[in-house]
Amino acid sequence: MHNLASNIHAQPESLARTLHYQCKDGAPAMKHAATLLRSGKKIIITAMGASLFASIPLRYFLCSFGLDAVAIEAGELLHYLNSVWKDAVVLLVSRSGESVEIAKLLEKMKGKVPIIGVTNEPLSQLSRSADVSLSIASLNDEMVAIQTYTGTLLTLHLLGNLVAGYFDAAAEEVRTLLPSFASLVEASMKTLTSWDAFLSPSVTPYLLARGPSVASAHEGALLFHEVAKSPAVAMPIASFRHGPVEVVDQNFRGFVFAPQGPTRDLNLALAHDLVQFGGEIRLIGPSGSQVRDARWCDLPSVSQTLSPLFEIVPLQAAAFQLAVLRGIEPGSFRYAPQVAVDEASFNQRHVSR
Repeated sequence: MHNLASNIHAQPESLARTLHYQCKDGAPAMKHAATLLRSGKKIIITAMGASLFASIPLRYFLCSFGLDAVAIEAGELLHYLNSVWKDAVVLLVSRSGESVEIAKLLEKMKGKVPIIGVTNEPLSQLSRSADVSLSIASLNDEMVAIQTYTGTLLTLHLLGNLVAGYFDAAAEEVRTLLPSFASLVEASMKTLTSWDAFLSPSVTPYLLARGPSVASAHEGALLFHEVAKSPAVAMPIASFRHGPVEVVDQNFRGFVFAPQGPTRDLNLALAHDLVQFGGEIRLIGPSGSQVRDARWCDLPSVSQTLSPLFEIVPLQAAAFQLAVLRGIEPGSFRYAPQVAVDEASFNQRHVSR
């Protein structure tokens, strides 16, 4: 089995491991981090790439409980937004704990603001330097963030619920849903060829979402970039309606996320319009209201902030299959290293001439 496929298949085991750790050995650090977040006048969540996207649902969750939380890309925070983290509690998220932007932010922030680190590498610079270090405790990925992405989502979901006082209920919900997650992974990887007609090698898919599912749109686009070396566009639905909708024709391929929540009907209305305009659409969420000529990727009905954990699985499968269709080894990197430790250049040995 291909390494990337193995990582996708191993996610249920990896999530069970993460859940067990956060409820047992990781509990003291989680409680310390939750106390810091509750005490903060404002909360800055910062990360890069998949770690940033996995942080988006936490931002929405904390804001829903009246906390002032924002998620900012670490590179922008480092170079342009120095003033915003003063007097904040800062949550730094990094799979490796060694990304260059995270390392430089640690140098700037250490001793000036409370720092919570979230990483999968307990011996990393982030883990050593943070005031509180949360281990994701996920199985490691070969290259592309698969298990570590869903593990980060789960860790931050539990952290948010601990802040809100619902940790035990959230942990039990996840424990109950793990068999459904495992079934979704198995079904998605058994039906890879079902994507062939929808994702031709020349298509640029659009991934459209609102709320916490914006995380899934951005991470899905990243998977198409990294796994299949294919362009993809992620965008909030409201923004897409303000002009970009003009790209829709018979060649348009779109993913519309429709989880349970206050804007589900708005999302379904967009899907209906895109079909009417000639586009082909896949709806991702618990199937319900039928949108003529749009197919569902049916998911369990879960809370809106937990939806991204399930939403990403069909996109992992779709990106894997598009790589196969394009004749590319899924998930192999040509230019980027797994851990970016240089802001100015790529390792030249990756560049084909």
